[in-house]
Amino acid sequence: MHALLRALTAVLLLSLGTFSAPQARAELIAANHKTDTVYLHPLRNGLSALTLVWPLGQVTEDRALALQAGLRSVLFGGTASRSPQDVVEYIRVKGIRQSVSTTRRHLLLTITAPKEVFPETLVHLENLLMEPTYTSGWYQRERETVRYAHATLSRNPDDVRAELQGYLSHQAGEADPAELGPTFRFGRPSQAILRSGDPVVEQRLAKLLSKLSQPAIGVRITLPKWLESRLDRKRFPFELPTGTIHFQDPTSSEMLIILARAEVFEDEPQMVGANLLMNHIGASANSDMFRILRQEMRASYDPRSYFDIVDKNRAVLLLSATVKADNWPRIYDEIGEIYQSTHSGNVPTSILTLLHQDAQKLFIERFFHNPIWSVNQLLREFPNGVKGNVVLPIIDAIDDASPRDIIANADSHLPPLDDYLLILIGGGPAPTAELRANGYCTLPPNTPLKHCLTQLATVAN
Repeated sequence: MHALLRALTAVLLLSLGTFSAPQARAELIAANHKTDTVYLHPLRNGLSALTLVWPLGQVTEDRALALQAGLRSVLFGGTASRSPQDVVEYIRVKGIRQSVSTTRRHLLLTITAPKEVFPETLVHLENLLMEPTYTSGWYQRERETVRYAHATLSRNPDDVRAELQGYLSHQAGEADPAELGPTFRFGRPSQAILRSGDPVVEQRLAKLLSKLSQPAIGVRITLPKWLESRLDRKRFPFELPTGTIHFQDPTSSEMLIILARAEVFEDEPQMVGANLLMNHIGASANSDMFRILRQEMRASYDPRSYFDIVDKNRAVLLLSATVKADNWPRIYDEIGEIYQSTHSGNVPTSILTLLHQDAQKLFIERFFHNPIWSVNQLLREFPNGVKGNVVLPIIDAIDDASPRDIIANADSHLPPLDDYLLILIGGGPAPTAELRANGYCTLPPNTPLKHCLTQLATVAN
């Protein structure tokens, strides 16, 4: 499989660049170097896709959300020739999809459309980037759209995941008010990743990039990209504290149980092994958590494990279940037993083999049909740009994984249960003294998790 993907993902890098003056009365978000244009193999779903990548650096969570809101405002807030209503109608009729997201280092815009309309889609994108006319009110609405929902209000595992990733991805503290908009202009990206195969589209992209603004030329000390990448990664701490975070709601009949761990793996094979083992614990209807907690015990309607990759060889491991409030201590113990069983290698080889085969198929499926997923894979391996062919070590790791070896060394793939952070949101009895002994924080109402995350981390240090 890896030989095929390597051949299909060969890239050609073009240096594109002219200089133009920054737009007045708006903060210019742009790379101070030429754009690396990366051509990946076309998608297999009849769509073309383009991802523009702006360097984000290490910023606060508020700053990252403000930039997302600013970019969304540019996309939907209208231009000199089109009202917001016209823009929405245009993208609906043409089948255009636009997605704004961030990684730990980048701000991303991914735009997809059917192949036959993609050349005019790039013209539309050029107009959006060159002539945005969104208002402060529109920007404030987008700020509300992108903000994290407090998990204490939603009691949703996905909101817990989002808050944890926000905490891990950005600097602590509040952003300077001057960094929060409301007016941004988006100029030259650091990377443009195209999946089309159409020469007309490639020419149109080159024209678009040549028009985008770039910061004024200044003195810049340039490091080799491999060294810059290593130094950059060291500047990003990746750790969740241990202990217990407890939001108590005496009126709630349910308790959301979350066990979370930010893990740094030695290499891709270790990470692949951990991923497969976590899938066995709770990623599907055939998993141990689903079988035991939902089918046998009837104790939870949504038991689940997650393996969220957020950077090269870095992932958040998470177990969750929403259970009857009075019964949560028993279910917590059961989740621990399920995890410990897998950690000890008590996994049928036949089951992990099927999970391995599913992972191989899923990787191929996502690579050729999901441009956002593919770009994230690329940026984790090459955060500062690519020179030459794309080689993703994760492909070899998935191909070469041995279910039997993973089971035999399960304890080296998964961290000990004591290394996990426990998050409790809802009703029922308070945590025992034993659970509180390793660090404890009571979360106030309508307060983000980072309040307790910061407190526990400070105590631990």
